[in-house]
Amino acid sequence: MIRLELSGVQKQVREEFREWLAANPPPRVADDSSLDAFQRIGKAWQSTLSEGGWVAVHWPSQYGGRDLSLVEQAIVQEELVSSQAPQILGLFGLSMVGPVLIRFGSDEQKSQHLAPILNASKVWCQGFSEPGAGSDLAAVSTRAEKADGGFLVNGQKTWTSFAHVADWCFLLCRTGKDGSRYSQLSYLLVDMKSPGIRTRPLAQATGDEEFNEVFFDNVFVPDENVVGKVGQGWEIAISTLMHERVILTFARQLQSERLLQHALQSDSSDARGLLEKRALVREVVEACGVRALAYKHLFQYASGTEPGSEGSLDKLGWSESFQRLTRHLFRSEGLESLWQTSEAQRYLYSRGRTLAAGTSEIQRNIIAERVLGLPRLHVKYGEGKS
Repeated sequence: MIRLELSGVQKQVREEFREWLAANPPPRVADDSSLDAFQRIGKAWQSTLSEGGWVAVHWPSQYGGRDLSLVEQAIVQEELVSSQAPQILGLFGLSMVGPVLIRFGSDEQKSQHLAPILNASKVWCQGFSEPGAGSDLAAVSTRAEKADGGFLVNGQKTWTSFAHVADWCFLLCRTGKDGSRYSQLSYLLVDMKSPGIRTRPLAQATGDEEFNEVFFDNVFVPDENVVGKVGQGWEIAISTLMHERVILTFARQLQSERLLQHALQSDSSDARGLLEKRALVREVVEACGVRALAYKHLFQYASGTEPGSEGSLDKLGWSESFQRLTRHLFRSEGLESLWQTSEAQRYLYSRGRTLAAGTSEIQRNIIAERVLGLPRLHVKYGEGKS
C-alpha cells in the first residue's frame, strides 16, 4: 500500500509513537462487541492516548497538541491502525468541534471545551441534519429565539450519532427571519443535560442504536455559547464539514485498509473465481488512488492551507470504495452464513457511509462546481415538453 515519504521529524514522530504503543498496548475490541462496550473501551483508550500527548498532535501546543501538521497526525493514525487499536470515541470533537473552536471560538469556549475534547471526558454529537434538512443543510428549521441572557431552542434533529451518551452538541439553528436563509443561521454549543432535551434511538439495519432523534423544547442556551457571531452559523458549519471530510475521512480510510488486507489474504486461494479476483484488484487500485489523493491534501494543509471543497473528493472516493469492498467480503462468505458474519454487519454499516457527511450526489455537485469550476445547471420543470 501507499506510504508517506517522511522527513526526519516525521520519522522521529513515528518511532516515538511506536515505542509508546509498545509500552502502552491498546485494548482489543471484538467484532461482535456491543455498542456499550465499544463506547466504554473507546473512551478509556482516548483518555490513555491523551495522557501520552498522542491525541490531535496537529493542534497548537497551547491547546494540548504538539504544534505538528496533519501529516504527523496521519502518521499517528497509521500506527493506531497497524496496532489494531480500537476507535476512539471523541472523533466528532477532535475532527470537527476542536478545529472550529480553535479558529472561531472565544477564549472562554476554548478554555472550557478543548481539554475535555482531547481526553474524552466530554463527548460531542453533531446537531445538523433534520427530517426536512439533510443534504440541503441550509433548510434547517430548528429555531433559537432570543431570550434574556441567551436563546430558547425549539426543533428536532435526526441521525445524531451518540446523542444518547453525548455531553455536548454543536447545533446549527435559525436565529433570524430577514435576509437570505444562509445569513439567518447560528452555531450554538448546547449542554445535552439541559432541561427540555429528549433523545430517541433509531434502530439501524445492523441492530445497533448509534443514531438518535433529538428533540428541543424551549432549551435555554446562554449567549456565551454562540460560536463566532449570531448569523455566522453557515460559514462555521461549512468549516466544520470541510474538516470532517478531510480529517475524519482519512481516519476511516485507514480503518478500511485493514479490511482490504483481510480480503487479500482471504482471496489468496486458487479456488477464487477469476471475476472475484479481478474485482478485488479493482478495489486495491481504487484504495491506492484514494489514499494517494488524501496524502496530497494532507501535505497541502501542512503548508498552512485550510481544508476546503477538495475534501469532497476524499469523502466520495473513500465511501464508494469502502462500500464496494465490504460488499465483496460479504459475498465471499457465501449464502450459508448470510447476515451472521462480521462482514455482513460491515456491509450494512457501509450503506450509510455514502449518505453520512453529505450524500455521494452532493459530493459530486460540490466537486463539479467548486473544484472543477463547472457552471451550475438550472432546470425549469416543464421545459422541453411538447
